[in-house]
Parts: sequence; structure tokens; C-alpha cells
Amino acid sequence: MPGREDYEERRQTRIDRMNSASSRLASEATAASMHSHDLLKDIPLGQPNIHGALTGLMNKAHRAADRAVTSREKSNYYAEKAEAAESNRAISSDDPNALDKLQDKLSALEAERDRVKAANKEAKKAGGEQAPWYTLPYLARDIKTVKERIAKLQLVDSMPAELIEFDGGEIESDPVTNRVIIRFDGRQPESVTDSLRSYGFRWAPSAQGWQRLRSPQALKIAKALCHE
Repeated sequence: MPGREDYEERRQTRIDRMNSASSRLASEATAASMHSHDLLKDIPLGQPNIHGALTGLMNKAHRAADRAVTSREKSNYYAEKAEAAESNRAISSDDPNALDKLQDKLSALEAERDRVKAANKEAKKAGGEQAPWYTLPYLARDIKTVKERIAKLQLVDSMPAELIEFDGGEIESDPVTNRVIIRFDGRQPESVTDSLRSYGFRWAPSAQGWQRLRSPQALKIAKALCHE
């Protein structure tokens, strides 16, 4: 099951999969473009289409050209997605080093805040230009956001592993996969699955259950949904 232990492996797998799709589609685009060219290369420029004799051939060539354009666009899409995923510096809650990374981010933000304050103070003394008015409020907002994430992750890390049985199934709070998982003994009616989805639970074949990211709130909701 996915979780913290294989976070980097799963991240790299996603990137590799998108790069592979991009390469495959680029090859398809090249092949379709060459096919279109081959269909038309023997038709002299300006030759009239007498009685529609060339219509079928031209239609095939146009369809091949359209496929080439579509495949090229899809190839570019997946290439951009792979590049974005590779350069993404967002800190995932599944990252086993998330707390350390957030602490580093907090330290950097606080250092920048202190630097701006000191620079503003010196600029005010010298009658120089200070940082734009929004700089410190934005830094304060970012610092608050990171502190809140750190507190939430610390709370999650303090949660014990639990396996709670209820009439018709079980709830698992699993620190390894970093998920709260609900497993039912049998297939549930659509009303139940709709309710699970509305609270952020998604079916995970690997877990054989409905799961969402682990947190005290997620566990509380799971218990309420299962009348535990």
C-alpha cells in the first residue's frame, strides 16, 4: 500500500510514467506525420482532383496529419506534467522527511522576515526606500501556514496505530501508509459509498478498503460513519 515508506519511489514512478507516455506519443506523432507525407508525396503539386479520384487518398493523409497534431499535443502535455512534478517543491504529508523540510522552510521564512525588518529599519533611518508594504504581511501569513502544518503533522505522528472493529467491518489507523482505512465485510450500498466520498474517502484496491490521509479528524469521521 502507498504511504510514507515508498514516497520517493512512487513520486519517481509517476514522473517516469509521464515521461514514457510523452516519448511514446512523440513517436506516434512522428510516424503519423511521415505517413501523411508519404501519402501525398507522389501527387504532383496542383494536380486537379478529377472525378474525386484523389479524395480518398487526401482524406487519409489529412486524418494522419490530424493524428500527428493530436499526439504531439498530448506528448507535450505529459512532458510538461513530468517537468512540473520533477521541479515541484511542495512538501507532501506522505514525505517521511516532511517535518524536517517544514522546519527548514520555517527557519528560512523567519530569517527572511528578520532580514526585511532590519533592512526597513536601516532604510527608514537613511531616508531610503523600504520593502513594499505587503512583504512583511505575506511573510507573516506564510510563517503562520507552515507553523500550522508542523503542528498538524506532529499531532498525526503522535497518533497510535489502531484497529477498531465495528459491526460489519473494521477501521484502521495505519502510521505506515499514513492513512485511515475503513474495511467493510461486504459490498456497501451506493448511499454509503456516496457518503464516504463526500468525506474524502476513496476506494483503494491495495488496501481493500476506503481510505483518506491520516489525521485525528479523519479517524473521528470514520468512527462516526461506521457508528463506532
